This record gives sequence, C-alpha cells and structure tokens, in this order.
Amino acid sequence: MIIKREHAEALKRLLRFERETQTKGMECEKDEEKLFLELERQALIRPSSPLKWELTYHGTQLAELLESLTEKGKLAPPESWPEGFRWLGSEIVAMLEAASLAGQVGPLAIEPLKERGFAQEVKDPETGREYIGLTEAGKQVFEIYRALEPELEISSELAQEIRKLPTGPARASLLTTDTHTKHLLEAMRLIAYSVPASDIFAFTALGQAVKKTLTYGGFGEGDVLTGDLLWALADVADGREVPEATFAVLQALGYLDDKGELLPAGYWALETLRLWKRDYLPDAWTIAIEDNEVEILETIKFLWEKTANNPEETPTFENLRREMIDRKIRQYKEILARYGRRIEEMPERYRQIAGEFMLAKDLARWYDNNFHLRLSLYSLESFQLIHTTEDHKGREVFDLTEFGKQVIEDQNTGARDISSTAVKAITMTHRSFSAPNISWVEEAKEAGLLGTAEPTRSGYFYARLAESISRVPHLTRYEAEILASIPARGITVEELFEVVGGGEKRRFKWALEKLEARHLLNVLPDGNVIETEAGELLDRAVSGVPKNFGHPINPLIYRVLKALSEVGTLFVKERRIRILPKNIKEALKRSGLPKEVFDEALTAARHAGYVGKNTVTEAGVLVLEAVEKMNPPEEIRSYFEEE
Repeated sequence: MIIKREHAEALKRLLRFERETQTKGMECEKDEEKLFLELERQALIRPSSPLKWELTYHGTQLAELLESLTEKGKLAPPESWPEGFRWLGSEIVAMLEAASLAGQVGPLAIEPLKERGFAQEVKDPETGREYIGLTEAGKQVFEIYRALEPELEISSELAQEIRKLPTGPARASLLTTDTHTKHLLEAMRLIAYSVPASDIFAFTALGQAVKKTLTYGGFGEGDVLTGDLLWALADVADGREVPEATFAVLQALGYLDDKGELLPAGYWALETLRLWKRDYLPDAWTIAIEDNEVEILETIKFLWEKTANNPEETPTFENLRREMIDRKIRQYKEILARYGRRIEEMPERYRQIAGEFMLAKDLARWYDNNFHLRLSLYSLESFQLIHTTEDHKGREVFDLTEFGKQVIEDQNTGARDISSTAVKAITMTHRSFSAPNISWVEEAKEAGLLGTAEPTRSGYFYARLAESISRVPHLTRYEAEILASIPARGITVEELFEVVGGGEKRRFKWALEKLEARHLLNVLPDGNVIETEAGELLDRAVSGVPKNFGHPINPLIYRVLKALSEVGTLFVKERRIRILPKNIKEALKRSGLPKEVFDEALTAARHAGYVGKNTVTEAGVLVLEAVEKMNPPEEIRSYFEEE
C-alpha cells in the first residue's frame, strides 16, 4: 500500500467529483495515467470506461477517512505534505499491525503514527495506566488494508525490472528503478519497507514467488503475469479445458510445455496464485544457537568418531563434559597467549570469563560455573539439533540429528552465535507485507547471514532450518519469569528488562532470543513484545511449578508427557489423560529414552505437577497443546531458496 501526496489528492478529487455530480467516472489527464494505475493496483479505484475512473468501496472509505482527519486537524492537508511524505506505506501498515497485536503502540512507531493521525495517548480504565494506543482512524485504516484485494498485473517491461532487482533485505538505495515502478511493486504488495523508516526493502513472500516465476518464464510481450493467466494455469493443472488461444499463451510464456505439463515457471506461478489469494502470514519462524552450543555439537561429533577405536568414548554426559572442559581450557589458553593478561584488549565477550579463568584454581569448577552444559543440551534438543538416546550399555548419550550435522558443516570455519533476531531478518520477508527492522538487518550482517543485497548461503540455510525443525519446549527459571512478566497488552523490550529485575544485558537478550526462537513470544518491529498462543499456553502450564525447579519444562519431560499421552485416554471435560499402570512400559518404549533417564524425567514431571498418580494433569495437557502451536501449521516454502 502506498499513499503519498499525489495519491491523496487524486482520492480527494474523485470523492469530490462523485459527490458533486452524483455520478461515477472522472476523467484523468494524460500525465496522471501512471498515478491512477498505482491506485488501481491497490484496488482503491477502478476504470469505469476508457480514461475514466471511479472509487471502489474501500477507496471511498479511505478517501472519507483522509477527509475526516484533515477536517478535524489531526492530519495536515495533503497539499501541504512535504515532497515524498508517505502517509501510508508498508512500513506504516507494519506499525499498525504491531500496535494491533500488542494493544499499544511501540516506541519506534509513536511519532510516525501520531503524525499521521493514527496514535494518541490513552488511559486504561481499569489500571489507570497511560499508554499510546491506536486511534479509531488507525484501526480503520488497518482494516481497510486487510480488506483490500490488490490487482496483480505484470507487463513485460515490469518483469524485466523485477528480474534485475535484488531480493533483499537490502538498503532502499539498491532499489534502482524509477519511482513509478517502486510504487507499482508496493501497491501490489510485492515489496515492503522497514520500520520505522523505509531504509530497508525486501521482496515479500508474494514478491519472491513472482520473482521466481519470472526467473524461469514470463518472457514475452505485453502482460506476462496476470490474475487471468494464473487462473487459466490453475485450470490446466486441475485438468480442466481452457481456450486454445489461452493454452498457446501459457506455452509461449514458458509456464507449460508442449504436452501441457507444468514447467518450473508454471510451478512458481501456481505458488504465486496461492499466495496472492490467501490471507497474510502472521508468523516469522526463527532459531537461536549460541557459539558454545555449536562447540557442543562439534564435540559430540568428535566423541562419536572416537568410538571407532574405543566404544567407551560415546558422548555420555560425563564424557562430553570432560571433553568440553579440555576444549575450553585450550581455547582460553590460546586467547591469553594472544593477548597476554591485557584483558581490556580482548573482545568484549571474553573479558570477564578470561579474568575468571586466570584466577581459577579448579578449572573443572570454573567450567561448570561459566558454562551450563545440561542447559545447553536441553536447548539443542529443543531445536531438534540433537536427540537423547542410549548407547550399547543403555547409558544416556546424545546423537546428532541431520539438522545438527548441517549446523556443524555451516560453522566449519569457527563457532559463532546465530541469534533469533538475525534469522528473523530473513524469515520476516515470508510474511505478506513486512521487511525487517534495520537493527535486525545489521545483526544478520554481523552473523554472516546477509550480504549487501540478499541472504548469504548461510542465511538461506538458517532460514530454511528455522522453518523445518520441530520445536519442543524448554524453559529456564529466568525464561519462565520473563514469559510470566509479559502482560496481555504487550510490553516494550526496555520495560520488560526492568520488570524482570534488570541484570546482565546479554543474559536478558539471549533469553528473549531463545523464547522467540521457540515461538513463545514475538519481538515486534516497533519494539513491543507479546506472547504467542504457544507462549500463553506454556506460561499457564508452568505457573504451578515449584520455584526451586531450575528448568520448569525441558525436552526430556516433554518426551515423557508425549509418550504417556500416546498410551493414555484423553478425558476432554476433565482436561486429563488417564494412563493404565500397565502401559508405562509401552510409554518408556515410545519415549526412546534410557530407562534411568525416563524414570528421572517422570519423577520430575510428577514433582512439577504435569503427571499425577495415573494421569497427565491439565498442566501436562497444556504443555502438549503448546507444542502444537510452537511449530508451523503447514509446510512453508522458502520462496527465495536457490535451487
């Protein structure tokens, strides 16, 4: 969506013409044709006859809203707007959506939305708390946006421009095309701009599908990708008859072969149709891995390789701990050798820990105090990078999954952090109208996930990984406190940091990263934080867990709950799953855990209140329901993925 001064003035003229003449169909000047075409693509106006235009229903709504805001003094008249001012654009829509989700306007959106008449100070009648909320106009314009069904019409000239442009996320300066083309792309929702200012652009999910289609086909004259062509292609794919002339056009454009089978461009064209006619995608999936966790993956791989010569070297917890201690000692000795004792010259993240290392007398205890191995193992399993199983002696060991092996391969030049924020800078573009916040883009570049104009190979990998893994729950006590501190209305990142007691910024940041990567909360582009459906369910589930539990829920407890649910009977009204004692052995088998680990996890589940004498309690059922919401409800295509 794009409304600048010239668009607003045209909408006002059309509204005035229709009121004064009581007819529809205002002529436009020759030099206004491009402008009216941009409004048509947004479904705000439509042609009534050659060179004559009329407002659509939603176009009338928007024109009247614009008029009302200016008459009430909430918005400056369009004729006085500065050159280039964007009253509406994809970045403003993203701010409106974030405020709608959070129930309040985030810090990055306050000034832009106030300036446009979309935000104001509000007092909560129950708590008396003052906050910035959306005005009725702000709510209405977002509803208009949601209701609009933009046109999709790509000419051969526009197709050529699309092929040349980078996918993004990238600086808007790299959108090297004329203003009219930019407006058309945004009007059809093929590109979106970042919050709070339009510094960054990216092709949306629909835009990426269009770009893929035009990479493989759409070479011809005139219109090469339109709604009519897409529907005709869908008819062919479904085995229905289409006119011979239409069939010939689809072949000439490279969507069908001479036998009527879909070519690559045809497959992507059908994906374009699917995205064009579906509701917007509300979620951006992500993943978070700390560099220390990458080292654990590498050490697990190393220990399994050692079993070729010594079967006793399997990655049990103790073997893994011993090897990790040796690895960390070698690592910090190398750092100290490089910098001497000049801690102030070390990279910031090493300073404190290097000082503690130099003072330590018991290096094993130093490792346990600074690196929480069990917590990291839970985290890795929660992202399906490892799997707890048993070795030839029935001992608890850790297997790498295929995803875990791929992470090691990606990080073969040295372990590095992969934050949820950095991955989200890429997966955010899979939504209908969102481009990432500029700070997210900078973090993705630092992590090596984004190049100048498009994701790197590593960026594509983590985006694909985030959309492929099966997440399971894990919460530290600190993460549970953060989740419990998010009110229904939402809260800003800064406010949340103060509520949970402040403390170390890195610890807080990584707690948010992990919670978002497990899809328990969303950090929105405007600076708000909200719980997801999964977050709300898990928050309720762990609320009764005793405070002395370091991990209110972990992957092993979840595996026990899941196994018990598979051998039990759900009583819907009671919100419980009843289990016959004789079925516990079957649950052990289904869990895939060693018996000792299963028994310990079952005991922990009982103490936490997830399991009763012969039941999975309501809290346990809530955990199982949360997991269903922690993962995509359907397969997600990586629209930008190279093939």
